[in-house]
Amino acid sequence: MKAIFKSISIIFLVFYSLNCFSQRIEVSGKIIVFDSIPIVNADVIVKSTKEIFKTNNRGVFKCECNEKDKLIVIAKGFNKYTLKVKKKSNELIGNLKLAKIPRAAEIAIDKGHILMVDSFKKLAKKNSGQKDYSKYISIMDVIRNEFPSLQISNSGIIIRGKSSLIGSSAANIEIDGVITDYSSLSGLSPTNIAKIEIIKGSDTAIYGVRGGNGVVKITTKK
Repeated sequence: MKAIFKSISIIFLVFYSLNCFSQRIEVSGKIIVFDSIPIVNADVIVKSTKEIFKTNNRGVFKCECNEKDKLIVIAKGFNKYTLKVKKKSNELIGNLKLAKIPRAAEIAIDKGHILMVDSFKKLAKKNSGQKDYSKYISIMDVIRNEFPSLQISNSGIIIRGKSSLIGSSAANIEIDGVITDYSSLSGLSPTNIAKIEIIKGSDTAIYGVRGGNGVVKITTKK
């Protein structure tokens, strides 16, 4: 009885192994960013076997995996991306996105993932919402020209209305997430500013009482 059971087990394992082997397929794909720029030397990890394959200078990879397998794509400076394999997959395309961390684009370049550096930098800047303020001499010059409705005085920036006779109507200043004073603006260079936002109305609720006169929110290039 034991011999029969052993024989059945062996036969089952043989058929199972053959079935698994028959499901192995070869797939190819391309890993890109901004719909067109190849990501070089990215790790493409087969989930079922943990095998790692690399993308070439065109962002292309080839690997063997199981049907309905998953491929995990990892590259420094980018969010992790998952590709789902199908039995009759055409070339798989992974369109990665930059990670929401400081200097993500610079990290991607430094790690050798990008060969089309100039095009990548332009698209990264465009998609980040950053503006080029380098043509201005000072931060006050930026504010006067980019936000002409604001009032600038020696004591602060007024977003709405005139200064109160009782208290200040100056907006709060936030630099890289930290509320600071008006004098801190003098230390900022226009070339180091990524974004300036004027927060007013109901959007100031997150600042509580401090947001009553609005907030000038400045993000620098980190």
